Parts: sequence; structure tokens; C-alpha cells
Amino acid sequence: MTTKRRLYRDLENKQIAGVCAGLSDYFDIDVTLIRVIWIIFLLCGGGGLIAYIIMAIVVEPKAVVLAREAKKEEDNKTVEQDDDPFAKYDK
Repeated sequence: MTTKRRLYRDLENKQIAGVCAGLSDYFDIDVTLIRVIWIIFLLCGGGGLIAYIIMAIVVEPKAVVLAREAKKEEDNKTVEQDDDPFAKYDK
């Protein structure tokens, strides 16, 4: 089973809010390249600042996203175990 890529803010490798570090994990690119691209967007009209602020507010931290994924996997395992409607009669 392949793991799904999730967008999050990486607070462990952050410089400001962790947006660039999370994007580098999502796209599997070096974080320095993402930061340079972000600065170019910032200098070319200021759209980068607005986008960064919005992402810092909207995108959840890594710990929250990973905890939610772990809970979903746990719930799916429980559902898979309870999937057989006749299992209670096999005892």
C-alpha cells in the first residue's frame, strides 16, 4: 500500500512558520530551493507574502496531520476486523 502525501507545516525544521519545510517534504525537494522560490515570489509583486500568511494559518502542523492519519489507520483496522457479519456465529 502506498502512503499518501500530506501537506503540513513542519515545525521541527521551520524558519518562520514551517510552510516552506512542509512544502519541501510534500514535493520532495530541498527546502532551500523552496525558500529561494518563495523569496522570488515575495520580491516580484508581494504575492508570496500573502500566500505564506494564508498557508501559515490554513495548513495544519505536522503532528496534528500525523495523529489524524494514525487514528484513521487504527479505525480502518477495526473496521476490517469487524467486517465479517458472521464472525460472531463462528464461536
